[in-house]
Amino acid sequence: MSKIAITEQMVGRFLSWPLPTDFAPDCGITFTRSPHPGMSPTGTNLLHFGQAKAMLEHCMNGGTASASALPPHQQRVLDEKQDLDIRITRLDEFILRNALFRQLDPEEQARLRRQLDVMRELSVILGERISAF
Repeated sequence: MSKIAITEQMVGRFLSWPLPTDFAPDCGITFTRSPHPGMSPTGTNLLHFGQAKAMLEHCMNGGTASASALPPHQQRVLDEKQDLDIRITRLDEFILRNALFRQLDPEEQARLRRQLDVMRELSVILGERISAF
């Protein structure tokens, strides 16, 4: 498997990780950038250590800690969400960063944006199904 494919697979797994119930983005923390070079924040204020560890284990174990214990229909849902999240990332990158997108006629641009919206909605639905496993 190529390095790009591995990276995309890991991103898909990362995006399919269900957020913990006590997830608290920013926890009210603010950051004032230092005027001194090299002084910047590290890590994240989105997850505590245990949550970050669980997320990484999820990514490294193929998207679920007990994938082999899942019934085939549930494993297919996990696989579908991972594949879909990779395709969402690729389409989003195309829309945001590829000059070819800006050369397309406005109707085709609108269709691609609409497609991305629908793909994101399907990803949310699949995530809800996965959370119910």
